[in-house]
Amino acid sequence: MNGDGKLTASDAREILILSVTNEKQKRAVTSKADINGDGVIGALDARAVLRISIGLSYEGRLKGYTEKGYPVYEKDGLTFIDGVLIANKTYSLPEDYAPDGLLSECENAFSLMKKDAAAKGLSIYISSGYRSYSYQENLYNRYVRRDGKALADTYSARPGHSEHQTGLAIDLNTVTRSFGNTKEGKWVAAHCHEYGFIIRYPEGKSHITGYSYEPWHLRYVGVETAKRITESGLCLEEYYGITSVYS
Repeated sequence: MNGDGKLTASDAREILILSVTNEKQKRAVTSKADINGDGVIGALDARAVLRISIGLSYEGRLKGYTEKGYPVYEKDGLTFIDGVLIANKTYSLPEDYAPDGLLSECENAFSLMKKDAAAKGLSIYISSGYRSYSYQENLYNRYVRRDGKALADTYSARPGHSEHQTGLAIDLNTVTRSFGNTKEGKWVAAHCHEYGFIIRYPEGKSHITGYSYEPWHLRYVGVETAKRITESGLCLEEYYGITSVYS
């Protein structure tokens, strides 16, 4: 719009406002443009405004904003931040939420990653994918009986809090910390974001994620988001400004 070949934040805001014809939505776009309240329409604001302008944000109920200004939406008992379904110790999933398998976007992304890894002479495979609420309940209770609740909570999610129930999480290969030191583990850590995955529980972040280091546990969040999170050097909770603590 300014003729320099670049789309500025103000350009984006103007385009979005012009694209909305419904007056109610137009007021929403305008009022929510500066979601951080810092007087500046930044990239984060532009993404939020885009979701509002095309109706995505209104598919759920606005519950508030994270410490970093991301809007938190709830729909059918599910929590979304920046379009990402959240499941951790703070945010739970309904007992009846059951995609009954890996979602297609996760499965397809892994298939491509597996193919590219094989071309490098590496073998990666899914050792654990989708888990239902009841499956996780049985698994968690078994760990509690074996190790006690306090220790189990450091490596296993309580039912309703497992990312595996989302259909967007996978465990790879041996499901041991040693996987991180294998050729496959190192390649996955360096390249999984290119396929939309992040190492969900990175080393040194257990006090934030609520779980011990798991180099084998990948979470699909989409290529763009995975790239931003990975490049930031932050775990998902840090990136969005949320907690992972049982109430």
